[in-house]
Amino acid sequence: MIPVAKRFLIRKQSLWSLGSNGVSALAGLILFGISSSRLSASDFGIWILFQTLSTLFDMFRTGFLLPGYLQLAAGLSRQRKGHIFNSVQIIFLLLTLGQVLICLAFRIITPTDSLWHFFFAMYPLILISGALLTLSEWWFQSNLRFQHILLLRSIHRLLLISMAFFLVFDLSHLIYVQVGANVMTGLLIYLFYTMPQPEKWTISSLHRTKLFHFGKYATPSQLLSNLLRSSDTLMISSVMGAAATGIYGAATKFLEFIELPLRSFGAVNFNHLAKLANTGKHKDAFLFAIQHIRSTTIKIIPIAVALWIFSPELILFVSGSSYEGSVPVLRVMAVYCILIPADRYFGLLLEAFGRPDLNLIKVFIMLLSNVAGDLIAIFFFHTPVAVAVSSIITFAIGIGLGLWLFMVKAFPKSSPEITFEVVIDQ
Repeated sequence: MIPVAKRFLIRKQSLWSLGSNGVSALAGLILFGISSSRLSASDFGIWILFQTLSTLFDMFRTGFLLPGYLQLAAGLSRQRKGHIFNSVQIIFLLLTLGQVLICLAFRIITPTDSLWHFFFAMYPLILISGALLTLSEWWFQSNLRFQHILLLRSIHRLLLISMAFFLVFDLSHLIYVQVGANVMTGLLIYLFYTMPQPEKWTISSLHRTKLFHFGKYATPSQLLSNLLRSSDTLMISSVMGAAATGIYGAATKFLEFIELPLRSFGAVNFNHLAKLANTGKHKDAFLFAIQHIRSTTIKIIPIAVALWIFSPELILFVSGSSYEGSVPVLRVMAVYCILIPADRYFGLLLEAFGRPDLNLIKVFIMLLSNVAGDLIAIFFFHTPVAVAVSSIITFAIGIGLGLWLFMVKAFPKSSPEITFEVVIDQ
């Protein structure tokens, strides 16, 4: 059992985390409304694809460093976390420089009128301008200072929305607005926040070994996980065009309000799961995850029901009457999002127990399932709604596979036994 004081602290941290992600989701929805109303359907589809690609590229840095850093830093003192963070910052800067050089190289060889040329030309600006904001959020997350993340995100999103409202009239304006908000927020962080600065521009061999060992599995796992979420958009864009991408993207945007509590509670609970796993309390960690799967699913169900009932009004309000085709897509998503908590927590369990390799297997099989489902949906049914339906099967596979991998492969044999009856009883 978790002591009352610790339960209160976890709940308080979860609320701060929920607030920080809530600000991001609300700002994203407002920006979504501004861009969908001011851009043509084709440009709007390109913007959605640009965001999808940006997320995939950013996951290379995040996947390589953040999960391993959080797992290593769980339960350590601030000073010892600072030593690990020193290595993290240096590797982060090297990865950022490498990505910028790759983008510049590909910008030269891609046709000037292609989406890829636009992406490789603009993405380095976002990559560099947002580096300080990303690092500061990582540091605060490792120290469970989610109130600071809430403040930084509130400032950043307020700047972003304000500038977008007055300055965005075409696709390139959206990029410049985001870069401007990143730079101004980074300046505020530099002036008013103190984070560990690299004492020596060298990477600890121990930290490098541990981060690389974790990152070699966590990176492809994070990339595949994001590719899993974005594969629908990428395939629809490739086969059905930008207009269909816009219709699907208009519905997908509302899923942020479903994933919102998951990201928030998961960011806090991963630290607790890793602490329990690192101290040998393996069964307690498993039961903690099962309890949160149940409670989070119960909280999500009313949101899913509201999305189903009010989907026509929500789509009309945010995107306009030209996106009526998004309504059935949103209703299907409202069904499968109920499966997301169990899938997410089993992934967290695998990584908290130091088995990112098993999580990689799980995500890879889910991606294969989703791509196969998308191909059937697109070529046989020719509608974005069928693509959304295939996701229900994908997440059902992820839940079953995640539970099996944890109980059979990840759970230490020397620990108290857990059975499927324990899962049901919880």
